[in-house]
Amino acid sequence: MRRERTSVSQEDYLKAIWEIVLEEQVPISARLAEDLGVTPPAVTAALKRMTQGGFVRVARSGRIELTAKGRKIAQHLVLRHRLSEKLLTDVIGLDWKRAHEEAERLEHGVSAEVVALLLKRFGRESRCPHGVPLFGGMSKLRRRYGAIQLADAPAGRAYEVLRVYEKEPEFLAFLAGLKLLPGAHVRVLKREYDETMTVMLGSSARKIYLGQSATSRIWVRDNRQLKVTEPPHPSRTTLPSCVRAGRMGHPKNRKRKRGTRTA
Repeated sequence: MRRERTSVSQEDYLKAIWEIVLEEQVPISARLAEDLGVTPPAVTAALKRMTQGGFVRVARSGRIELTAKGRKIAQHLVLRHRLSEKLLTDVIGLDWKRAHEEAERLEHGVSAEVVALLLKRFGRESRCPHGVPLFGGMSKLRRRYGAIQLADAPAGRAYEVLRVYEKEPEFLAFLAGLKLLPGAHVRVLKREYDETMTVMLGSSARKIYLGQSATSRIWVRDNRQLKVTEPPHPSRTTLPSCVRAGRMGHPKNRKRKRGTRTA
């Protein structure tokens, strides 16, 4: 439901703008209204206040740009959000599909000291439970891992799931039911004219049929790009027993063997 008067904070707007940038898309007011669930007039008023405060600039084309001042706040909030998700799932054991919404509430109260401790625990190169890097977003997934949407993946090849869209609990529940989580391996068997895709999960013979609404919100990389030296994602290949029991919590990372290095 859209709200004429909203409790959405300035930090929420700044974070939403930066998240759109990290998705390699153009921030405009209509997209902000959609992502935050507010009315266009509410976005217009918020942009006016943030422009006067020196946090954003709005071009004549409608493109919204963060100033250095606004970007610093947005980057810190996005990091606190992803660390909050990992704290909730990896440590507390919160259900995977609820992590994003709960982190939205928790992120505003995380101090710099707690951020430093969480970074030390999880590592700067780790990813949130949905596969998004703590730093760099989609641009890092594309640059380092060659990430593409499953919808664009050619048939006849095997892929590793890198990331899934995290803002719809129903979609996350759907993926969890299929065990189609970051770290899972799939082989694309067939792509139909209507973009429906037939995939096989892991080494099993079970076929899964996915529509474009699902495949366009799953990002993968070709298995031929895998490097044996790269540490596995916590949920790789199998769904942890705690997820099957109804909650999400990644097992502790095993110590890396001597001589290995990150990708």
